[in-house]
Amino acid sequence: MLDVRRSPELQATILSLRRAQRDVRLDINKAARGKLSPLWKQELNARARSNLEREVIATGARAAASDRGVTLHAATRRRPLSGGLVPSLEWAGAEFGANTRRIQVSQRSRGGTRYTRPLTINNQFDARSSEGQVAFAAASDTGTKLVALWVDTVIDQFRQIPTVEVVP
Repeated sequence: MLDVRRSPELQATILSLRRAQRDVRLDINKAARGKLSPLWKQELNARARSNLEREVIATGARAAASDRGVTLHAATRRRPLSGGLVPSLEWAGAEFGANTRRIQVSQRSRGGTRYTRPLTINNQFDARSSEGQVAFAAASDTGTKLVALWVDTVIDQFRQIPTVEVVP
């Protein structure tokens, strides 16, 4: 996460957006989202190594721009995948991996006999890691680049307004 207090350029960008008229601010935010979202999605798709990571993390990705800054979202899709996994709720296994475990499952046969059998779970995920593998890594590597693109977009949009003077 970038600290705005250490960057006068970011402070000036946020202050200028907050002081702008509502319709100007909305147009600037819309233009910024249009530039940021494709780059964020492209970065996530490039880092996803499996179809599971791509379906869970990259499919619901979007970037939000406002007068408070840039927010990057991943794994926001709410429609369950074919196996029942809901990406917006159960994304952590695809992002951070999981430890495989053997558990005992109780079942009943058609004849009514109860028995238990071993079942291996979390086999579809990579090994557990404390750092994120797709979205967290992409955000840390390209976050500053996306914020710089946001600042450039804001400045370009202000330059297109004839009554606003942008000082380099």
